[in-house]
Amino acid sequence: MEKLRNKFEKLYEKFVKKSPAFKRGIESFSASGQEKEHKEGHLLLEDAERYVQQIRYVLGQREEDIDRSDLKNKISEFKKIYETLNELSKPEWIQWLEALGFAVVVVLILRNSVFGLYHVPSGSAEPTLLVGDRVLGYKMSYSFGGKPKRYQLVMFDNPKFEYSHNKLHFLWQKYVGFGLPLFGLPCGPENFVKRVIAAPGDTVEGRVENDKPVIYLNGERLEEPYVNPYPLIAIGKRTGFIDLDKIGLLPIPGWLKLKPTEYPLFYTYVPDKEFSDQPYYNMSSEEVGLKPGTLRPWLLMPGTLSKDEFGRIVDKFGPIVIPESKYWVMGDSRLNSKDSRFWGLLDSKLIHGRASLILYSIDSEEPLWLFELIKNPVRFWTKSVRWRRIFKFLNFKHVKNNK
Repeated sequence: MEKLRNKFEKLYEKFVKKSPAFKRGIESFSASGQEKEHKEGHLLLEDAERYVQQIRYVLGQREEDIDRSDLKNKISEFKKIYETLNELSKPEWIQWLEALGFAVVVVLILRNSVFGLYHVPSGSAEPTLLVGDRVLGYKMSYSFGGKPKRYQLVMFDNPKFEYSHNKLHFLWQKYVGFGLPLFGLPCGPENFVKRVIAAPGDTVEGRVENDKPVIYLNGERLEEPYVNPYPLIAIGKRTGFIDLDKIGLLPIPGWLKLKPTEYPLFYTYVPDKEFSDQPYYNMSSEEVGLKPGTLRPWLLMPGTLSKDEFGRIVDKFGPIVIPESKYWVMGDSRLNSKDSRFWGLLDSKLIHGRASLILYSIDSEEPLWLFELIKNPVRFWTKSVRWRRIFKFLNFKHVKNNK
């Protein structure tokens, strides 16, 4: 009985402290013309006072005469009324803030356990995925014992990324990702999309035959219809539109790329089509970069061998037997991809899930499509939006091994 008495007294103490705020909140409904809420609030206050009197009357009886079950119900009802009044009397801005906070929590849970929306920032998976694709990653593909299969497109964290040793920063980097320099919160790892070439138990080898890179899987030459068959061409691209490091006292996060920047990037180019008719990217002859020391367009031809920063041919490797929980992954656009040839095996712990759907696609290097819309409002709808890639499913292809 003493436990129930203490529970009621603590709850009643809170009610007394909050009563002035409850009354102010209820009266504010009348001032704003919300008569229904005003009436409801007064009825709740009356119900609360009635329950207080009933509970005090019961607690004043002899212990053996008290119906404990009935007392528990009365205290429970009083608590419900208190919580309703507490919610009803909150300022509107607090209610909005709480709703926003709840929505953010739900989004983070979904993002880290069910689905993730990823912006494709590079052309390493062309022409399967293009710069500006917003890809939906299905994270539950590999939950409950599921594992990546050969030739699936998997999404994962940059294997070379080093997390902060600060616990708060680590959690922010892992579960949120974008940087907030104003609060000292750093960016998380970049997200990569590559194709699984070899799974645990497979033997993978890269060879050079007739000056062309070839992949052997389990001793048989691999036929790869998904590999980009087109050359890459250097195109000068511009990002950003505000030449500022801060807005007032607020530093602008670097990942937003707001400062105007121009740099060459390599894009898939179909030689037998005019620049105005390119199927993958908007191009013009004025944007074409010239090969250093020449007056010719800077082209990288398919089948060219890739080299690392030390001049080593990365297409020649192995044979490598893939251990448990490791994968060999490569980009579909081999000349534009930093993958297992450069940094080795991918640990399954870094894999988020399977790339399953292109939700929508904007032909732009801007990290947020809104920036492209601000810069080129007409061109955005007529040229930048890739209408044919909206809701495009990504199905991995079954590939035959050929000797």
